[in-house]
Amino acid sequence: MKKAGLSVTLFVFAFIASYLFCCYLIPGWRIKLYADPLTYFFASVKHMVFLKSLVSLVAGAVTGALPIVICKLAVQENR
Repeated sequence: MKKAGLSVTLFVFAFIASYLFCCYLIPGWRIKLYADPLTYFFASVKHMVFLKSLVSLVAGAVTGALPIVICKLAVQENR
C-alpha cells in the first residue's frame, strides 16, 4: 500500500508541476494577456489544455512509476 500511495502522490505533484511549467516557462505556449494575476492564471490553465495535459500525464506517469521500478530492482538485487 505504501508504494501505491507514494506513486499516486508523486504522480499528482509531478502532473501539477509539469502543467504549470508548460503554462509559464515554455515561451511558445504562454498567452499574451494583460490582465490581473488571477484572470491570467485561469486563462493560462485553460489555454492548450489537451496538449499540456498530455505532456503532464507522461511526466507524471514516469515519476509515479519510479518507486515501483526502484523497488523491483532492489528486490532483484537481493536474490
